[in-house]
Formats: sequence, structure tokens, C-alpha cells
Amino acid sequence: MSKQVLDPVTLEIIQHGFVAAADEMKINLMRTSYNPIIYEVLDFSVGLFDSQGQIISQASGLPIFLGNLGEAIKTVIRDIGLDNFAEGDIYMINDTYTSGTHLNDMTVISPVFYQKDLVGFTASRAHWLDMGSKDPGGWSPDATEIYQEGLRFRSIQLYDAGEENNSVMRILKDNVRMSESVMGDLRAQIAAGRTGERRFQHILSKFGPETVLEALDEMMAEGEKTAEAAIAEMPDGNYQAEAFLDDDGVAMDNLPVKVQITIAGDRMTIDLEGSSPQTTGPVNCGLAATISAIRVAFKAVTTPFAPVNEGHFAPIEIKVPEDCMFNAKKPAPSGVYGLPLMTLCDVIFKALADAIPDRIPASHYADVCAIFLFGEDPRTGNPYLHVEPEGGGWGACPNRDGENVMIAIADGDTRNIPVEVIENRYPYRIERYALRTDSGGPGRYRGGLGHYRDYLPLDHDPSLTTTQERSKCPPWGLHGGQEADYNTLIVNPGTDQEEQIQKCAAKPLQEGDLISVRTGGGGGYGNPHDRPVAEVKADVIKGYVSAEAAREDYGVAIDPETCEIDRDKTAELRDMS
Repeated sequence: MSKQVLDPVTLEIIQHGFVAAADEMKINLMRTSYNPIIYEVLDFSVGLFDSQGQIISQASGLPIFLGNLGEAIKTVIRDIGLDNFAEGDIYMINDTYTSGTHLNDMTVISPVFYQKDLVGFTASRAHWLDMGSKDPGGWSPDATEIYQEGLRFRSIQLYDAGEENNSVMRILKDNVRMSESVMGDLRAQIAAGRTGERRFQHILSKFGPETVLEALDEMMAEGEKTAEAAIAEMPDGNYQAEAFLDDDGVAMDNLPVKVQITIAGDRMTIDLEGSSPQTTGPVNCGLAATISAIRVAFKAVTTPFAPVNEGHFAPIEIKVPEDCMFNAKKPAPSGVYGLPLMTLCDVIFKALADAIPDRIPASHYADVCAIFLFGEDPRTGNPYLHVEPEGGGWGACPNRDGENVMIAIADGDTRNIPVEVIENRYPYRIERYALRTDSGGPGRYRGGLGHYRDYLPLDHDPSLTTTQERSKCPPWGLHGGQEADYNTLIVNPGTDQEEQIQKCAAKPLQEGDLISVRTGGGGGYGNPHDRPVAEVKADVIKGYVSAEAAREDYGVAIDPETCEIDRDKTAELRDMS
């Protein structure tokens, strides 16, 4: 007897029921978390998975987490065994080498049972403020081994059939800074997992296990077909590109990021052969994180608008050398793992620029430009730790300008913290938050702008940790577009004490030192002299482009006071090109 085809309406309801379940997990985690890096920045992700750890659904969040949450579940399955899970169990894992990201990203996993059968898992990953690292926050660009970055857990049982493991809880509470926040965020993740369990069970109860399992098979099969069709539309061939990172923060410079892509029919292979070997400093990534970044880029060019499931990634093969910063091995540090992954996404797009030129943008600022400020709050006498990513410019596209001040690609829906929240919670005043004129790459379509965000410490001497990447390999343009300005941080700009910083760990500062974060822009697309004069004039009026850059980069002579165009001089400048 042939298998009955599932009613498409029922299939759609079940699929979006799982999406809604993940969305409710996200809402509950946001509402109950303790630290702004979660409830304001949204540095977390949640999802539901089948009994083998394959993605069923996810809420919008960090793509770099969502692409490898399944790998964390599969690690727990291998360590514990499917037959050893019980209803009410909860496990945690933050192991770089199996789940991919740095130690501050804690994954909390719950098995889901229905009528005593294991049917799936819920999982959340969230950035905890601290894991007991050598420096507050764990984002230490001078770390040389993972033990300096904090506590590492793999498949540790937090709850056994509903009973809390008090010993593990004490280990956590007694070995991390900001323990009240960390333990509160753990409870928020547990609550989110319980929410997902209930919704998963409700869907099974409403439609029946057989129908739901059939729907899951059909969802994944449809996802695979859709991705295959997208690849099949691309011309077969071998495509290559490369870029490099500034350094590893410790001992190695100009770290290559190389990508070779092979398209054959409805299959794609992405090979990182030739990329930097494992580094001394902490820009290494666990393999799971690398897979996740590749999945982010792959889905962007195949099925960007479809709700994600495991099937979307079936047509891709990933190859990563053993000795590679994208395949970290113990005891390699990985605290700032995100830096190479942002560039990796950009290089994948760059490699595909010849294959699908109408769909590939120029490079973006390719960093989260993380800033960690910490010290003792003079208002309370208590220690504080402020953690924040920064937005930057995205590359221009074949038909439009790049976006201004967006978060980097692998970080998805994260955002910075509102000025009002910073000034209320921490002893700082934000002196400036503004678009950074001329930071976008010139082109027929202009790259998006980065920003200025200036922090002034009040009544105390803080410390600073930061990583500002891509100063040596700025965001590139495409098809005649020019590169953008790069990410940097300047302390006390315009004074005798001015200091430019790209990476530092726990750097002591003084009260009154102005900390100016200056994020890069996105690359331009097409010849800047092809940009209509009226659009260049509008950019100058808005402050996106200076009158000097309009002349030098776009060949447009414009009066900086009146913004009137000198037509004759403009014609001369553009003819000279």
C-alpha cells in the first residue's frame, strides 16, 4: 500500500505551529532573563528539534547559533544515549569543540516525551555575562588556551527526571562573576525549554503522533527539494575567493580565509582548504560554528524566505581541513570565534559573485565590534559588566545602496543597547551616537554607513576589552565599487592622549577617557562615477558623504555650504575618469 499524501493544509498548520512554539519560547526567554545582552541585545536563539537533533523550527535570532544548536543536541545524544533520557531531564553544554561557539554561549537542552516516547528536543543558547574567565566577560583577545576563557561543560545534567542537581548549580554560582545574572538567565532558559515542551506535546495531542511525524518528514523533504532547485539554477563550475583577518591577537598576522565552491547540478560543495591553520590566539572556531556560518551564507543564496528546517541543508557538502582555525582542537582558545565567521560569510558571497552576480552584495563591515566595559559602579559600590555589539554598514547590492548600521550577518536579529538603558544601568554617558560620514564604500550604489558611538565613564576608572577587525582587509566593493572604511576604536580622539585600538584585553582607563567606537561601512557596487549627480547631492545633504568625498570619489563638484552643483566642473571631473 502506498503512503498516503498528507493534506497540504494540515501540513502548513503543523509547520507553522512549530514556528509559533519557537516564537513563544523566545518571548518567554526575553521576558524572564536578567541581563541586557539577552533581553535588549537578543544574543540568544531557541528552536525545536526531532529525536535525532534535526531542526524542526526556530524563532528569529542569531543564525550563528541556530545553525549548530542541532550539533549540541547530537553531542548530548552521543554522550548520554537516547535510551537514557527521562521526562524532566535538562542538560547543558557550552563546549567549543563540539557545539562550536565560545564558552559564554550556554546551550540548555530538554528532551520532549509524548506518551512515554522520546519525540524530540527543545534547545536554547544564550550569552551569559561571565563563565569565570581570566578577564570579565571572557572575550579576551590575548588568550592562548581555552582554560583562560572560563568553565567548559559538555552534556552536564542539570535536572534528573525533574530533580535539580544542586551540586552543578553550586559549581556554577561559585565560579562565575555576576552570578545572580548568570543563574537568572539559566532559569530563563529552563523556562523557555519547558514552554517548548508543552507546545510540542500540544501539537502531537491535537494532530496525533503519526500525522505529525509524517508532516516533519514532508517538511524536510520539501526543504531539500527547494534548496536543490535553487542550486540547479546556478551555473555549474568552480568558484574561488579569499580575504584575511588582521591577526589572532597574540602571535599571527594576516590570517587567510579561503573558499572554493563547486556547483554540480543540484549539489554544492564548500571547501576551506588553504585557510589559516589553528592560531595561537582566540580567533579559532569549533567545527560546528563553522558549519553554522556556512549554512547562513548557503541559505541566504538558496532559500532565504522559507522557514528553516534540516532539509534545507541536505544538498551541501562542507570540507574543512583538520589543522585549521575553522576546526579548533583542544586546547585552542576560541573566545572571539565570531571574527573569522563574519569574514567567512562574506568570502562565500564573494566566491559566488560571478555565478549569481545579480544576487550578491559587496562586503559588509564583518564584525560585531564587541565592547566590554567593566569596573565598580560608584553609585552602588558593586561590580558591573557592560557587554555590547555594534552595528555597521552593509555592502551595496546590484540594485540598491547598502543598509546603514545593521548588525553583522551571522548575528541576525541582535541589536545594540538603547542609550537610555546604558545611562540608567551603568556609570556612563553616551556623548555621541551618529552615522559615520564617508564610511560607506563609493559606488554606483553606495555602501551602508557605520557609526560613531562614544562612551564617557563617570566618577570611576573602568577597564576596556574590545576587538575591532578588518583594518588591514577593509570591506571590499564589487564590479568597480570601492572599499569601505574599517572598524576601529579611539580613546580620547583629537587630544594629546589619543590612542587607536584594534584589540585589547582588560585595558585600564581613567575617569573622563572618551571611548569612541567607529564601525566600518559596506563596500560599494559599480563605478562611483555612474551614480546620478542628484543622488550624490542627496548623500551630501544627509551627511552620508562629505563634499570632499563627493568630488574625489564620485566626481561631483558640490559647494559644502550651499550644496549647489558645479555642473561644468562635475562634467570635467567625470570625463577625466
